[in-house]
Amino acid sequence: MKNQIVILAAGDSSRFYPFNGVHKSLFQIAGKPLLKHTLDNVGKLKDFEIILVLSRKNQKVEREILENMSIGNGVRIIYQKNSLGQGDGILTAKELIKENFFVINAQQFNFNSQKYFLGLQRTQNIYSAVVGALTTEEPWKYGVLKLDKDKVLGIVEKPERGKEPSNVRISGIYYFSKEFLSELEKTNISEYSLEDTLNRLAGFGKVGKVDLDQETPSLKYPWDLLKVKNYFLGDLKRNIYEKSQISSSATIRGDVYIGKGAMVYDYAVIDGPAYIGDDAVIGAYCHIRGGSVIEKNAELQHYVDFKNSVIGEHSTIHSGFIGDSIIGKNVKIGAGFITANKRLDRENVRVFVKGVKVDSNLRGLGLIIGDNTKLGICVTAMPGTVVGENSTVYPNAKLSGTYQNNQKIK
Repeated sequence: MKNQIVILAAGDSSRFYPFNGVHKSLFQIAGKPLLKHTLDNVGKLKDFEIILVLSRKNQKVEREILENMSIGNGVRIIYQKNSLGQGDGILTAKELIKENFFVINAQQFNFNSQKYFLGLQRTQNIYSAVVGALTTEEPWKYGVLKLDKDKVLGIVEKPERGKEPSNVRISGIYYFSKEFLSELEKTNISEYSLEDTLNRLAGFGKVGKVDLDQETPSLKYPWDLLKVKNYFLGDLKRNIYEKSQISSSATIRGDVYIGKGAMVYDYAVIDGPAYIGDDAVIGAYCHIRGGSVIEKNAELQHYVDFKNSVIGEHSTIHSGFIGDSIIGKNVKIGAGFITANKRLDRENVRVFVKGVKVDSNLRGLGLIIGDNTKLGICVTAMPGTVVGENSTVYPNAKLSGTYQNNQKIK
């Protein structure tokens, strides 16, 4: 019988605004959605069946994305009725689960290591649940293990800073016995029903851990995409397709990927690591600095200084400076745009999320723009500004804070 992996991609992604119209794992980096990166890595393993749990809320839109991804016949899709947390997502897949099984979140891009499987499967006769564990310098941001040496005593979700029981967090990789489902069903379904079940079982010594040595970046807020794209750029190798058109006066340095049909015009400079997608345009005198991702059909027209940022498909920038920013799909930015990406006091940039200021833990963070938004000429933005999708920003506007979808901003 094939091993089974349940991939959870059904949450509301509410903290991922303005890209939460679909699940956060469907955001595209380096030519394909993050979920596709995960599926491709899992697909390298032999004798594994994938059960993909999605949300009913955006079923039509997400189905179209999946069809374009060509996920293959080896993936079984099931829809979670309500977004009630990971525990409910696992129970949604109950009827398809045959034996002991893995559960991973949708951004486990490196889940193809046999070491992980060997470490987890050796424990199947001892524990009802095994969690993949990682050390962290920021334990207050995660579900953290309460330990007695290597024995798991429980889990503390997002402990108060300075009062963490350890610096070992849950990684988003689990291995469960089939009997674990019965224990999960005994727990009142909530956002933390999985953690509540693990805590109860830990009291009986039925939860183990496997220490993992390779971390996948967490994906909670939109600015986490800056770390995620660095994860992929870290493995990037220089590759310039012959069908791209590169001006003889352009300069390309380091590990740079340039896709088919891309065009790089006179005196443009591209420093690696950088990803330039198919049919993208880098106009004359543009400077693409290291750490940049420019997706398919995106266009930087003239004199654009683009630093450590992501720009989605079919988006256009006429001219200006973009630093440490995330720009969605089909965004149009007029000439003379400038984003500030650092505070004058060089403190961490804070962002309004659901009405509350959140520390990004980044000293460099520019603008986050949702899909299908248009900006007029000479717009400026303060660090940590967020603009929703389907919005219009009028010329000379000075942006600061977080703006909702479908706004007209002057």
